[in-house]
Amino acid sequence: MIRFRDISHEYDSGKGGRILEGISFSIEQGECVGLTGPSGCGKSTLALIGAGHLAPSSGEVTVNGERTTGRPGRHVFLIHQESDLFPWLRVGRQIAFALNGTCRYTVAELVSLVKLTGFEGYYPNQLSGGMRKRLALARALAINPKLLILDESFGSLDQELKASLFRDLKEIWALTGTTILLITHDAGDLENFVQREIRLTSQKPTRIQEIVTLPIGQTR
Repeated sequence: MIRFRDISHEYDSGKGGRILEGISFSIEQGECVGLTGPSGCGKSTLALIGAGHLAPSSGEVTVNGERTTGRPGRHVFLIHQESDLFPWLRVGRQIAFALNGTCRYTVAELVSLVKLTGFEGYYPNQLSGGMRKRLALARALAINPKLLILDESFGSLDQELKASLFRDLKEIWALTGTTILLITHDAGDLENFVQREIRLTSQKPTRIQEIVTLPIGQTR
């Protein structure tokens, strides 16, 4: 279980810079949860806190009871809107570099899973935008994280390509059982995919408005 417990954060201490207030929720293993809210409400800040890249002003993040607050590692992997790929490594080497001994897939299997078979020898700058997202996803799965956070990861793509990637992501989730926190400002991205939606308020500091269970009829 991944637990966000009473997370609050402010960027300018004492100057009214508080952006998050008392955010608490948990994600069960194998669950896919959506996090929505308007632009600027602190979703990306929460993603950085969840991945351990930013220590909150108060509160904690735990993974299976282990405190991971402010400690980036392999427990949680974050895919930003920009994929942060290594420009000097080819597709196959990117995945091999990330491969964790606990991952049950080989490089070839991960390449196939994200539909990049035949592109193993390509560099990131030789790939389309959608292919780079697929490579980022394969690299994340290679790490075998307890939680995969997707922070507006497909937001820069056109609607048709984004819809295609979400369909593929849903298939990958069904096959791998990876625990996912999907962050987006567009609730339509969650349709027929996530099991719960965590809705954040638009007023500052941001709090949880409500958590909604979605009857998607998902089975694995």
